Amino acid sequence: MGYAPSEPSFKYWRNELRKESVEALNWVDKIPKEKWTQAYDGGRRWGHMTSNLVEAMNAVYKEIRSLPITALVKATYSKTAALFGTRGMDAMAVLASGQVYSVPCQKRITDAMTKAQSHVVTRHDRQRFAVEETEDPHEGRPKDTFKVHLEEKWCDCGKFQALHLPCSHVIAACFHAHLDYQVYIDDVFKVANVCRVYEHTFEVVQGQMYWPTYQGPKLFPRPDMKRVKKGRPKKSRIRTEMDEFGKKERLCGLCRMLDHNRNNCPNVAGPSS
Repeated sequence: MGYAPSEPSFKYWRNELRKESVEALNWVDKIPKEKWTQAYDGGRRWGHMTSNLVEAMNAVYKEIRSLPITALVKATYSKTAALFGTRGMDAMAVLASGQVYSVPCQKRITDAMTKAQSHVVTRHDRQRFAVEETEDPHEGRPKDTFKVHLEEKWCDCGKFQALHLPCSHVIAACFHAHLDYQVYIDDVFKVANVCRVYEHTFEVVQGQMYWPTYQGPKLFPRPDMKRVKKGRPKKSRIRTEMDEFGKKERLCGLCRMLDHNRNNCPNVAGPSS
């Protein structure tokens, strides 16, 4: 439901949620819509949701999250700098190949162009169109007819406003009117602008012999907080209701019953006498 990029789509999925659980709907309605939906964010997220950003940071913290704090800070800086440099070289390679728009942008446009081929367009004037879907959009909603206003950069589906990219309905309208849909792609998606993001790199940290003398309190580790080397480290993360969602009961690998495992299964046949 988080991706509903337009108010009609949001209302459709809200009604679907009401059919499933009124209690869940009441809980959702307590959260301000602009904080978790693209339909009411004014296009500020550019298609990014919270989960996308969290997963991006997980790529940096993977395999280092259990380190001591000092080592964690150093590793975070080093991995982020390396990732930043790699992404910058990748962007320069795309620019050198002559591509104008970023790869994710090209993929979205290609998908939209494929869908646009099945749309039926009715032109009202040079800027306003009615675009009818004739095939299932495969977006979890029924097919519909959408108003497109090119001058106002508006489409009823909401993607045009939320993603700042022409959706399939806008592309279909442009094809019908013999207009260039690329003028409606925001400059942010141009590879040249992506490369500018990586113009400023992370500074290389010099050896400690060049560091200024530290003037301040000295910190010492607590011996009782030292991690035991043997055995698996204990989990100290605070558990929430998400940890219990979809939790499966553990069954015995032999008899598929609860409260034991295959190592101590009471239903295992004993050795023949």
